[in-house]
Amino acid sequence: MPKLEFNADSKRDISHLVDDISDKDPIPYVTVVIETKEVGYLIGGQSDFPSMVKLPLNSDWGLKKGQWSLCASSFSTWWRAESKNTLDETPISIEVEYGKQQKLPLLNGLMAQVSRLYIQAKPPIESHLAFLEQHKNQTYQVLPTDSARVILEVADSHQPFDVFELNKEQQKVRIERDNNIQTCALPENMDVTHGILLNKESVVQLERICHNSDAEQIQYYLDDERAIFSDGNRVSSSSLASLREYRLKKETVYRTEVKIIINIYDFKEDLKKYLSITPLKKANQALLYIDADYVMLASLVEETGSNRFIRTKHIECDKPSLYSINLSQLNRVPIKDMTSAEQMKIAVLINEQGELKLGFYNDRNNSDPYQSITDIEYASPKMELVLNSKAKLEIMLKQQNAIGDESNQFDMLGFEDV
Repeated sequence: MPKLEFNADSKRDISHLVDDISDKDPIPYVTVVIETKEVGYLIGGQSDFPSMVKLPLNSDWGLKKGQWSLCASSFSTWWRAESKNTLDETPISIEVEYGKQQKLPLLNGLMAQVSRLYIQAKPPIESHLAFLEQHKNQTYQVLPTDSARVILEVADSHQPFDVFELNKEQQKVRIERDNNIQTCALPENMDVTHGILLNKESVVQLERICHNSDAEQIQYYLDDERAIFSDGNRVSSSSLASLREYRLKKETVYRTEVKIIINIYDFKEDLKKYLSITPLKKANQALLYIDADYVMLASLVEETGSNRFIRTKHIECDKPSLYSINLSQLNRVPIKDMTSAEQMKIAVLINEQGELKLGFYNDRNNSDPYQSITDIEYASPKMELVLNSKAKLEIMLKQQNAIGDESNQFDMLGFEDV
């Protein structure tokens, strides 16, 4: 009996295609193309923006050249059952029965070695065939897979976002988050050689292609409507229609309200400490106090709390200010590629609408933050609590200094660059 076999190298890509199948899809089919005795294609997923997997075939399987479509929900049910009960390195096969009177075959599958599932092939879906033809004739740009993975790392460091852009002319990152466009500095030692503009859906597709492929290069095509990515064996597409509004928007302008240059390791050390204390982790709030002389980080609740002075090289602050910042977001800010020394510039920025963000800068660019946190607000109601904690800390540090403890850190102003 002729058969269609899916080898181990294709299984993960087919599973991704199956995952994109929806019961509500207006084209509830997957299409099989037997092009030659050695090459075939499986096409399906979302009807408007399908995916495709190139299938290596064997002439011994007895398949006839042809094109036909299968009920997508039946195929996905069979595929999931077989995938669950088959080792990753073991191929999965389905019988292809060519009837004497039928122009289109009947497929017979055995699910989990216990039940038969048959699928009668239908004439091929024209839009699937058109997608295959487009892929064959498409002029793609080429991006080394390693470079694509670096781009994805940069994108991941700026999550969440609705739009991600690497601007080749400006050599900057631009993202849209919560309807605001922000410009960010590139990581240290990175140059943009391929300008790229993606929405979050197309970033996910690029990520799937890169992380599941051994190919040295990724092919991609972008226009005003769609993104198409391919590693030579798998092809995926998605809509870029959401970028139309982005192209018309102006960037949100921020001015600097407070600027400090601090010892970043002091900063990160205590953030980690706060997250290790259950009530503070649950409160998920870091308090940043800044005046002309001191920068203090704190997390304070009724049951417990902690605060420390951060070693500081420079402070620009018109008046004592207190900010509440999302603790978990603050802790996720990466140090890698942001600075080559212990010191780091941090600024509280404010736009015309009075919205705040906390920007972190690397050595390469002092005008655009490399990372930003928007979950920040004024915490004036907690000022008295914070000042009391500051006073108690000062007393304890002075007492420690009085007994000659060389490890005290009350000399907050200034530190040596590494």
